[in-house]
Amino acid sequence: MPRSLVVLGQVLRSHAVARVEVAFAAFNLAEYGVWVTVLVYAYGHGGATATALVAVGQLVPAGILAPTLTALLQRHGASAALRRGYEIQAVTLGLLATSLLSNAPVPLVYATAVIAAVAVTVTRPAQAVLVPTIVVTPDQLTAVNVVSGWVESVCILAGPAMAGVMLAVASPGAAVGLFAAGTALAAAVCPAGPAVRATPAVPDDRGNRPTENPVGAGAPLAVVWLLGAEYAVIGMVDVLSVVIAVSVLALGPSGAGYLTAAFGAGGAAGAALAAALIGQRQLTAPFCIAGASWSALMAALALTLSRVGAFALLACAGSARAVLDACGRTILMRTRSAADRAILFGRLEAVTMLGLALGSLLVPALVALGGASAALEGASALLAVTTLANVARFSRRRIRASLTQKQYVPLG
Repeated sequence: MPRSLVVLGQVLRSHAVARVEVAFAAFNLAEYGVWVTVLVYAYGHGGATATALVAVGQLVPAGILAPTLTALLQRHGASAALRRGYEIQAVTLGLLATSLLSNAPVPLVYATAVIAAVAVTVTRPAQAVLVPTIVVTPDQLTAVNVVSGWVESVCILAGPAMAGVMLAVASPGAAVGLFAAGTALAAAVCPAGPAVRATPAVPDDRGNRPTENPVGAGAPLAVVWLLGAEYAVIGMVDVLSVVIAVSVLALGPSGAGYLTAAFGAGGAAGAALAAALIGQRQLTAPFCIAGASWSALMAALALTLSRVGAFALLACAGSARAVLDACGRTILMRTRSAADRAILFGRLEAVTMLGLALGSLLVPALVALGGASAALEGASALLAVTTLANVARFSRRRIRASLTQKQYVPLG
């Protein structure tokens, strides 16, 4: 049996990992489902302008407050932070559902939506600190990130679909209420306390297992910026799917959903493909290759805006994104200390939210300058620049290691 399947079997049989992933699935369904629900509500009360303003209005405060909120909750430990994060999300989504069901004033609905969006930023940093303590080997750490990537990719498709069904048969308030119940379930199943600790895959400074260099080395911050660029491009793809479907390919409004689904389906396939990385100690090469591949695919799409090309290239781009995300998050989780991981993932959550907002705002400006092709070229350039920055960082580290003739830990 292939080594990757053996390791996947090991992590899937872990009760602690299973509980983390079940909770993460409920969280992702709520995150993407509520996002769609709130934007549909905003469109119904103010059209496209209100939708864009509400999207940015949720993302910017979440990005600004993410590091502070993460730091506050991490004082109680990663497991407690993860559980309390889910509890806060359940409460804030419950408030949002109540405001919608009671036909509260529109500004009050938007205010509760912003609070709920801020609460979402706790989950991934807390999980990033917790996961290395519930696995034993670096291979298992990679495997858990592969599983998390697959869970998230599936939920990107399933969450909005659930929201669509609830909006068709009930109301926005009922949809958010369902997702609030899901996050309450996540809090209930989330592993608790010291009972979940295993032999850490990421040791302290005197450990001898493969790990990334500390935050001070600088390279992990370059990884954060490329992952931030990833979400800026996702924000661009969300808007560009509408522009391309309606204005370029004449697919109509439903075509935007189909294009987004193609991107999401490619992500699910890419998450499965990332399983081949289990067992590799060096993840920086596939990380940079995935970034460069995604950049090239966006450039190719800019040159060949046809129906077949759009679906095929967006699906391939989704696959590259999934590999990029799995590699990048694993590299960051291999930092030596839990404090470093909390800092990095708090920053990453901030960059993620602000990147989504930036991507959403960039598209109208680029489309006005040169059409959809110009926006796609802009996305390609953003990925290319941040990928090259990572390549330069990793290359300089290898050169320094060679010149000083010291024993350095692997880069990825």
